Amino acid sequence: MDASLLVVSYNTAGLLRECLRSAAAHYPEAEVVVVDNASRDGSAAMVRAEFPGVALVEAGGNVGFAAANNLAMRHSRGEAVVLLNSDTVLEDDSLRRCVAHLAAHPGLGALSPRIVGVDGVEQPARHRATSLGLELGVALRRPLPVPSAADTDESPWWLAGTALVVRRAAAEAVGGLLDEGYWMYWEDADLSARLRRGGWGLAYLPGAHVVHHVGASSGGPGGTRPALVAWYLYGRHRYFASHRPRAERVGLWLLEASAVPRGLARGLLRPARRADEWGLARGQAANLARVALGRGPARPG
Repeated sequence: MDASLLVVSYNTAGLLRECLRSAAAHYPEAEVVVVDNASRDGSAAMVRAEFPGVALVEAGGNVGFAAANNLAMRHSRGEAVVLLNSDTVLEDDSLRRCVAHLAAHPGLGALSPRIVGVDGVEQPARHRATSLGLELGVALRRPLPVPSAADTDESPWWLAGTALVVRRAAAEAVGGLLDEGYWMYWEDADLSARLRRGGWGLAYLPGAHVVHHVGASSGGPGGTRPALVAWYLYGRHRYFASHRPRAERVGLWLLEASAVPRGLARGLLRPARRADEWGLARGQAANLARVALGRGPARPG
């Protein structure tokens, strides 16, 4: 099975270079397509000068993670497409083995290798499919379920888009690779849900791995910029609207609405943190209003 590595670039020139070098070393036969989201650090020029065998597509603006990957897929040919973050590094033939596993199991729509941080600590490649009950638990500071050896490919998990190997035919059968309405965050959860609903299996291969620098193109671990937080919160509502019962969608809105007066009260009681607490409350209220109106947040430049 031929594979295409789809790499979205945004201001990560040094890490992108490392990623592309590792791909050339450990998966030289794979097609590589880089979509640059109008980076300001010379990423596109670096790819053009140092990696002439890589297909470079300049998006013309920061179109987001979902749209950029869709653009890369349109410029690729592989039967398997690999969403590969620009801040990842291949250390061996793990991705080749993942693609071989996909080829050997025609019922699989997507799979992920193990994701390991540069510090050697394992990062989640699977996440429990969310529900109102799980979100309520998060609000009450209950720990989220974590993967275990007892989980099977049929367990209710979704696969992270860090190094996600997807069967092109499966993506096309369920409406396309990524929903561009998400811009960034939750698009991988949505893809997993659509694949499962379309009858495709998902798999996790712990024997294969990719190294990942967390959140390099979104401002660091967790993507703490306010605009990215807004897209994360909006994406959660979009996911609920597509994949959860209507009652849960309403319940999530009410759950988040209850956080606004609590934030205002904390600001009154903690003068030293008032600006932060009230800023978060305003942001939450604005996001809830956008959700009610069916509008996404402003897209970062």
